Amino acid sequence: MARMTGNDALMLNMEAPDTPMHTLKVAVLDTSRRGRPITRDELLAVLPGYLGKFPRATQRIETASSTCHARPFWVYDEDFDPARHVDELTVAAPGSRADLDRILSTLAVRQLDRAHPLWALTLVHGLADGRQALVLRIHHCVADGLASLNIFMAATAEHGRPVPPAPVVPQEPVSREELLRSARAESRQLFKQVPAATGRLIKAAHLSRVFEARHLVPMPLEPARNSFSSRSGGDRVCASRSIPLADVQQIAVATGTTVNGALHGVIAGAKRAELIARSEDLRSPSVTVFGVAADLTSHRTYGNEISTATAYLRTDIDDPVDRLTKTAESCAAAVSRRRRLGFDLTDQVAVYTGRLGPVFRRLAAPHVPRVVNNITTANLPGPRQTRWVGEIEVVDWVSFALAIAPADVNLTAYSYAGRISMGLIATPESMPDPERFLERIDESLAEIRSALVQRGLLEPVSRPQEAK
Repeated sequence: MARMTGNDALMLNMEAPDTPMHTLKVAVLDTSRRGRPITRDELLAVLPGYLGKFPRATQRIETASSTCHARPFWVYDEDFDPARHVDELTVAAPGSRADLDRILSTLAVRQLDRAHPLWALTLVHGLADGRQALVLRIHHCVADGLASLNIFMAATAEHGRPVPPAPVVPQEPVSREELLRSARAESRQLFKQVPAATGRLIKAAHLSRVFEARHLVPMPLEPARNSFSSRSGGDRVCASRSIPLADVQQIAVATGTTVNGALHGVIAGAKRAELIARSEDLRSPSVTVFGVAADLTSHRTYGNEISTATAYLRTDIDDPVDRLTKTAESCAAAVSRRRRLGFDLTDQVAVYTGRLGPVFRRLAAPHVPRVVNNITTANLPGPRQTRWVGEIEVVDWVSFALAIAPADVNLTAYSYAGRISMGLIATPESMPDPERFLERIDESLAEIRSALVQRGLLEPVSRPQEAK
């Protein structure tokens, strides 16, 4: 057994009927080399031999008592049955990316059963060119973005290499009395640590005040509410697209920024165009929240060890190059500030606050005139080459995170095999046309490249800049 960390419990407690807290990880498969599609029966036959790689795959949540409900335990599910976690859907062939995205919009609101391990696999048939998709629904309390990437890497291999099996090792059952003893012992320890925790909060507040680049990062609740924070319900919309990684890398080199900063500069251009189309006020910059990993080299396959950073998207700047460099400058400052403050504080606060934060969010989200951010973004480096499972090539890998009010628009980007794959999830109220927003990403990228070419900072290219 293991006690849920503060960060993991926060993700669990944020869930509500209109706020799904599972993410979607989508692997698009090319089965042409094996000459036949994958079946659900094949998945069920093979899956148990590999679930031992992922400790949370066979663990469910359990509480010791009503007073320990805010931070439950992970315990082995003695009633674990892989068939309960695997289903299949079919789109009318030849299914397009838009058809797949519509299925993902449905799966995004199909919440997981808390009586069993918090994940599910859906095998999607009927995609164009004989392809299939495997969609993993995994609760955010189980894995953050880096852990999910590591799950994908552990479940796949380089071409020609086998994926080593790792069957599940059953665990001894844990009694309610054992859970209660453990919870009481930890509660006593946490009570003793209150002075030290208070001291860490005071130190963090001081470090934030004296941070030399604090003018480059937003203040708490600085951005005004706009149409990206419309009052919304429980529906979700998904859209996906990709852009060439090399294009963003070239822009980063030409402007002296990072890939993360350049990508956010591209997103800033798309968001500015969207704001113009919605007749929104452009006088103030937009604000994004993105995750910063404590250790990008970690191979963990569970847990939440990513803390958030807040940065400006300079949608108030008309010039595309200036907009990008100023956005990248804010992103760099936000990352630096996060590393200065450390990565443990969020988890430590969540341990003590339990359910208070999620309750406050649900009460305030529909009403607050100012919000933490206008959009949520994520950007993680993935494998440079496509991954394989035997003869099956994973030709694309896309991630969709969470749309949580009042910041209902979330864009997640992972580099994969030379492209940046983007998954956009939002509420239909805040993002009525998600496909059009992703088209604006292409347009912003082209605008920035054109401006850099005109200034002699980038060589022109003859190849078309088209996304898949």
